[in-house]
Amino acid sequence: MFYNEREYCDFPYTDLACERRRVGTDIRGVDFKREATLIGSWERIKISSPEGAKSIGRPMGLYDTLELERMDLIDLEGIDDASDEIARELCYMCDMSEVVPDRVLVVGLGNPELTPDAIGPEAARGVKATMHIKDFDKKLFSDLECSEIAVVTPGVSAMSGMDASVTVKGVCEKIRPSVIFAVDALASRSAERLGRTVQISNTGIFPGSGIGNGRNAISKETVGVPVIAIGVPTIIDSRMFCYDLWGNGDNTRDGARESMFVSPKEINEIVKAAGKIISGGINQAFGLFY
Repeated sequence: MFYNEREYCDFPYTDLACERRRVGTDIRGVDFKREATLIGSWERIKISSPEGAKSIGRPMGLYDTLELERMDLIDLEGIDDASDEIARELCYMCDMSEVVPDRVLVVGLGNPELTPDAIGPEAARGVKATMHIKDFDKKLFSDLECSEIAVVTPGVSAMSGMDASVTVKGVCEKIRPSVIFAVDALASRSAERLGRTVQISNTGIFPGSGIGNGRNAISKETVGVPVIAIGVPTIIDSRMFCYDLWGNGDNTRDGARESMFVSPKEINEIVKAAGKIISGGINQAFGLFY
């Protein structure tokens, strides 16, 4: 099933399952719990029925959202702590998805030349590829006790002429990974979540759906490999500020129907920090972390 935000609601757009869940309501087939950690808190959503999937507007599966302080304000020790948390969560997602992560493909989605969309490429840049080591020296690879990791940044269709899903499917057919970690920038409805939230899900990823510009999904159904999606919200629909100002969902004031997607002024530092946190988590859990 393809999920398009335009079919879900008029606005404001969001990729976050925790923002699609109506607070204070019980939805059959949607379980929610909150867990505190030393560095923040997790909002955990499990969608277990078609009814729940329809209500939330996302496929059945797990959607775990980590809330941190704003990433550009986190010091080096805090980045390491956040990477630890991401590493544990990725291992948990693999276990819950019945995946043995012996061969991993990391996909950095987005446009590296457009900062708010560069979370994927920035994270991919920090992941230490290891698959080639096994080809050159099997004993050395065995001593490293890590997964085989390959990294690809397919870019956007305006740059490559191809949808990212085409590139990912082709790479999967060639190297046959056991799991894909797809990293992308997300849209949020809340300015407070920008640059301080990491959503991890085991249902694949729908690039562009959060802004109503859906592309082909990258999921087990489309590429033949389990896909764990990792995303950080970097943009918000400007009309959301009208909601906050006027309340009651009133978007009828002059200019409220004209919108643009905006990001924090600290977006450069946010993207760099997010890339370190995500790549550090992947390296620690499955690769080389030093």
